[in-house]
Amino acid sequence: MDFDKVIDTRVSTRKYIDKKIEKNNLEKIVDAGVKAPVGNSLYENMAITVISNKDLIQEILEEAREIVNDPKANPIYSAPYLIIISAKEGHITRLEDTACIIENMALKATDLEIGSCYIRGMFERFDKDARFIKKLNLEENFYPVHGLILGYPKEKLQGKNHKIKTNYID
Repeated sequence: MDFDKVIDTRVSTRKYIDKKIEKNNLEKIVDAGVKAPVGNSLYENMAITVISNKDLIQEILEEAREIVNDPKANPIYSAPYLIIISAKEGHITRLEDTACIIENMALKATDLEIGSCYIRGMFERFDKDARFIKKLNLEENFYPVHGLILGYPKEKLQGKNHKIKTNYID
């Protein structure tokens, strides 16, 4: 897909069909994240975990529901894939780096006609003792920062008419 079309088409997708993403497409999405800028090139301070295991996704969702005390909350929108971006404790630019990694992956997913949505709030509520962290096989002192959900969308990806007030000063 043409880059401008990718930019125009990328939207947050919250409704998915239950269809497996081909492994080579999943690898392309992750590779796009790996190529994102990271502060001071400290790539060793970042980690990407790709989860397609429905039981583990459900377990993470249940823990999120407990935290917000809402058994019906669905902050991952029943997506079949969850990618968690983690950072080493003390990594100062973890929020910015995570955002760059996720944006690159979301753009590549759009290029492949796969839906995505940046999941921030759910992960910001977890602490370092969240039960699911042990199952992520992270190196010591790495903790989840944010996530990206993926899946084939129920509806065709279509961009929105985004507008941000812009000033040009010469």
